[in-house]
Amino acid sequence: MGLFEPGRLGHLTLPNRIVMAPLGRARNDPDTRKPGALSVEYYRQRASAGLIISEATHVSAGSVSRPGTGAIHTAAQVEAWRRVTNAVHDAGGRIFQQLFHLGRKADPDRLPGRQPPPAPSAIAARGTLPGPQGPKPFPVPRPLRLGEIAALRDEFGLALVNASSAGFDGVELHAANGFLIEQFLRDDSNQRVDAYGGSIAARARFLLQLVDAALEVFGPEGVGVRLSPHFDIDGPGASDPALLYPYIAEQLGQRGIAYLHVIEPDSIPHPRKIAARLKEAFGGPFILAGEFTRDSAEAALAQSRADFIAFGRPFIANPDLVARFRQPEPVLNPTDEATWYSGGAHGYTDYPTLAQTLVNAG
Repeated sequence: MGLFEPGRLGHLTLPNRIVMAPLGRARNDPDTRKPGALSVEYYRQRASAGLIISEATHVSAGSVSRPGTGAIHTAAQVEAWRRVTNAVHDAGGRIFQQLFHLGRKADPDRLPGRQPPPAPSAIAARGTLPGPQGPKPFPVPRPLRLGEIAALRDEFGLALVNASSAGFDGVELHAANGFLIEQFLRDDSNQRVDAYGGSIAARARFLLQLVDAALEVFGPEGVGVRLSPHFDIDGPGASDPALLYPYIAEQLGQRGIAYLHVIEPDSIPHPRKIAARLKEAFGGPFILAGEFTRDSAEAALAQSRADFIAFGRPFIANPDLVARFRQPEPVLNPTDEATWYSGGAHGYTDYPTLAQTLVNAG
């Protein structure tokens, strides 16, 4: 199995096994959170990926932080995203939308009523939020009541319907990187004593309820889930990852979803590595992310460590990453980190393609 072999993922046949990982770039309208013409062009440029997974997209107005992040809870946002999916499909590509809620990582200064953000428990994340006057500590969130959890499920449900209306080929539920879904999963951020806390099954309940809701809209072949078993930037992390994440993978496998997407960098010490166990427990198409190069990705596929490989940062500066990886010695544009969230076309849609680079070099 190699990067350039076609592969089946859900209802899609991908022309290669190169997945564009979700990349937040803060280029949406700061007021309406709609993607504009720049975003349409950005995604169109990258349509040669086997699959594009969109930037993490807010399911409601109660989940926002920095300006420029996208959302899909209004009719206008749906119409704007439809222009993105049309452009990708017209260019021969395929695109899933990643859906998420920030939970305790939302910025109360940007929330309706400037209320504390919702979370499973009143435990602040470690770290800081960006702000106009400089970084500020994450706030102490307000613990969700059971009725509010049901309302959050409804918000995700509306976002799922909206993603379908916008023309996405499927959705990825963002249960990684310390956001709301993962906040329920981890016992360092979830200390509830009701049906959503305590045991592994209870902590996984919210995620699995959202997966079941997604199945109702997209069917199993249009649903993926992203996990980050080693994420501990905003807190100690789960105390029981070796039990928690295989349980989740097994539950997702029983539901027959399109894929499981796991982040596991090679820098993780071998005794802590868990991706192989998750792949086995899931039993379906497995996407692995973790700072891969072309050669390390080829090795991971050859060793059956994954079925598809997700690339993030290389896609920022190389819209034609697939074509570049086909070269005997790939030459990649360097990424300008200063433009990741800076707004505008520079560092977003103006990176040269391989063909342009060769012409300029000639």
